[in-house]
Amino acid sequence: MILVDTNVLLRLIQIGHVHQQPALDAIAMLHERHQEQLAVCPQTLYEMYAVCTRRADAPYPGLGLAPPAAMVQLERAQHQFHWEPESSGVVSRWKELVVRYGVTGKSTHDARLVALMIEQAITKLLTFNDSHFARFTEIEALNPFDVLGVARA
Repeated sequence: MILVDTNVLLRLIQIGHVHQQPALDAIAMLHERHQEQLAVCPQTLYEMYAVCTRRADAPYPGLGLAPPAAMVQLERAQHQFHWEPESSGVVSRWKELVVRYGVTGKSTHDARLVALMIEQAITKLLTFNDSHFARFTEIEALNPFDVLGVARA
């Protein structure tokens, strides 16, 4: 099983984005050729909704979607991929990770995703931000460009 990170989910719906086609192609390759099951979890959907509804002209630009349109995109992602629920052990696992790796600031969100992966025995994450997860030896971060064997854009 491979967990799909929020940035990949967002690229799937951003028509014309330079990363859209690599995201689509990597998912197709992993699913069809390699028979991998791809999953989403509560955190990836929460983050997706936040970016979808954030204004496009915000300091950290979003997609500027109205809440109903964002919810449609969220539900599509939830139906397209396997649903991986969050167990009650995620918070204690997250605490262990942030202490072990000295995680601070915004990176604590990444550590929470890794905590869920450990709890659910998911060892791979499909993400354009593979460098954000390099410190976590418990998982393998797969960049769509690397999955496809092409140069990163």
